[in-house]
Amino acid sequence: MKISFAEFRKSPYFFLKYFSMQMIVMIVLSLVVVLTLGLSLDFVPHLKSYHLLMLPFAFCFGIQVPVMLHNVVHHNIKPKWLNEIIGELCGFFVLFGMAPFRISHVLHHAYPDDHEKDPHAPQGRNFLHFLSITQLNSIKTIANKYYEFHGRSVKTYSIMGVQMACYYVGLVLRAYIWFKVLGPTLFVAFYIPAYLTNVIVFAHINFATHKTLPSGEVEIVNLNHNFYYKMVNFIGSGAYFHKNHHTNPNLYNPSLLKVEQAQYAAPRNRVRVTSSV
Repeated sequence: MKISFAEFRKSPYFFLKYFSMQMIVMIVLSLVVVLTLGLSLDFVPHLKSYHLLMLPFAFCFGIQVPVMLHNVVHHNIKPKWLNEIIGELCGFFVLFGMAPFRISHVLHHAYPDDHEKDPHAPQGRNFLHFLSITQLNSIKTIANKYYEFHGRSVKTYSIMGVQMACYYVGLVLRAYIWFKVLGPTLFVAFYIPAYLTNVIVFAHINFATHKTLPSGEVEIVNLNHNFYYKMVNFIGSGAYFHKNHHTNPNLYNPSLLKVEQAQYAAPRNRVRVTSSV
C-alpha cells in the first residue's frame, strides 16, 4: 500500500490496512522465529562486564537508525523506492513501523509548535514531562487529524478501535522477535540501550531546538555549542541542526546547509514549511 499523507487524508481505512497487514506479517515472523529457535523458557540475561563494551555501539545505533527513518520520510535516500524498504526496517527497530512516523512528522512540519496539531510541541513542559507524553501525544494528534478528515461516527470510532488493537499487537510482536533473535543477554545489553537512546535523544532534539522567546513566540534553533551536541551531530548526521532541517527538509545532513541559507529564524506564527511527502 502507498504510505503517504495524501492516502491518510483520502482513506479512513489507511491505518487499519497498514496496522492489520503489519500485524499479520509480525505473527508470521514470530511463528518462523519460534519454529527456528524454539520456545525457550530462559528469559534471564547473563550479563558480564564485557557487555559494557556494547554500550557505545548501542548509542550510535540508537541515533543513526531513527536518523535514517527521519530521512526516508522526506525521500532523501536515492533511488526513491529504497526509502520504503529502509523505512520499514527502521520502523521495525522503533517498534511501531514507518507509517505513523511519516504522518506525525508531516504534521510536525505543517504545524510546528501548535499544541493542538503538532505531535511534538514542547512549550510549557519540562523535559521529563515532554518525554513521558511524546508517544501518546503523537497518537492523539494523528487521531484528531483522522477525525477531522473522516468525521466522528460509529464507523470511524470502530475503525480507530480495531486499528489501535492491531497496532499494539504488532508492537509487542516486534519486541518479542527482537528478544528471540538476540536472546535475553543481547536484548538487554544492546537493544534496550539502543532503543532508549532513540527515545530520549530524539525527544530531546524536539524539546531543545524549539526555543520559547520572551515574546511568547517560538524559534526553531540549531544546537552545536558543546561536546554532547557536537557528538550527536557527528554520529547523527546533524540531528540537532533542526532550524536548518525546517529550512530545507531535503538535506540528509542539515548541518551542510549553506551559511547564508541558515539565517532563517522560525517564530511559530511565521513558519512556512513544505514537505516532500
